[in-house]
Amino acid sequence: MSVTIEQLPLAALEALAAGDAAAAAHSPVLLTPWLLGTDCLGTWRRRATQVAATPADEAWVTGIVVADGVAVGRAGFHAGPDTEGTLEVGYAIDPVHRRRGHARAVLGVMLDRAREAPGVRRVLASVGPCNAPSLALVRSRGFVQIGEVMDDEDGLELVLALDVAPRPVGTETTRLVVVRGNSGSGKSTVARALQAARPRDLAWVSQDLLRREVLRVHDVRGGVAADLIDRTARFALDRGGHVVVDGILWAPTYAAMLRCLVRDHVGVSRTYLLDVPFEETVRRHATKPVVGDFGADQLREWHHPTPLAPGLEESVIGPESSAEQTLARIRADTGL
Repeated sequence: MSVTIEQLPLAALEALAAGDAAAAAHSPVLLTPWLLGTDCLGTWRRRATQVAATPADEAWVTGIVVADGVAVGRAGFHAGPDTEGTLEVGYAIDPVHRRRGHARAVLGVMLDRAREAPGVRRVLASVGPCNAPSLALVRSRGFVQIGEVMDDEDGLELVLALDVAPRPVGTETTRLVVVRGNSGSGKSTVARALQAARPRDLAWVSQDLLRREVLRVHDVRGGVAADLIDRTARFALDRGGHVVVDGILWAPTYAAMLRCLVRDHVGVSRTYLLDVPFEETVRRHATKPVVGDFGADQLREWHHPTPLAPGLEESVIGPESSAEQTLARIRADTGL
C-alpha cells in the first residue's frame, strides 16, 4: 500500500471552507463526500484562515491522505515547526476507509518527514482520553504523555510527545553497513559472513529476525519494525560495535529511517543494493539450509522491484558478483 499526503493550495482550502464543490478542481484526487461534508468543514475553515495569514504553513498543514490513488482521509501538521522545533500531528480517516491501516501509515509518513526536517526536535499528538485506537497507535510509535489540555471543540485531550531530534550515534571507529535486496539475493549470507569474521564486535541487525520472530508484525508503512531496527542498530553502535543491517527494507517503508541512521552515524557508513533477477534468487535459495522452509512460489510473491532508496547513495551489486566477491568488496570499502 502506497500512502501519501497531498498538500492543498490556499484556493482549495478556501473552497473547501466555503463548502464549494469547486474545491475538487484543485485536488489531485477525487474528493469523497466525507471530505466535502460537515465533519471536515471546521478543519478546512481553520486551515484556510491560517494559510491566508501565514503562507509558509501551506506546505505543512492538513492535506488529503491518498492510498493507492484513492482519497481516504485528511492529515497534516497543525502548523510549520515553531521556534523550539516542535510539530503537532493531526489525522482523520474517512469512516468508509477505516480499519485498513491508513492511520498507521499516514502517521508514519508524518514522522518520517519530521525526523528529516531541519531543526525539528519534537512531535506532539493531542488525543482524547476515550479515543483508545488513536492512543494505542501513537503509543506504539513511542509517544509518551507529557500533559493534558482542554480543547475548545473536543474537550479534554491528552498531550503526548515523541523526540525526533538528530542524535550522533557511534564513534569515528565504528562501521555501519546496510545491505538491501529481495529474498534470495544473498544479503543474509553476506551479513552472516561479516559477523562470523568479527563475532565479538559486529552486530547483525536482521529485518527478518526482528520483524517476523521478535515482533511478529506485518511489514507495513508506519509499522513498529522500522523503529526496532533503528534502535537496535543505534544501541550497538553507541556501545562501540560495528553493525550490518540487512533485509528487503522496502524503500517507501524504511528509507527515511535508514537515511536518519546514516546521517547520525559518526563513523563510516556504506549502503548496498543487491540487484538480482528472480531466476537467480531461486537458484541461490536452492543452495541454502532454509530451502525446505519455502519455495519458488513464495519467493515470487515476495519478489518486487527494489529501486534505489533516495538519499542513501547505495552501491548496486548485480548477479555477476558472487557472495565471496560481494563480501570482499564490502570489507574493502569499510575496513572490516
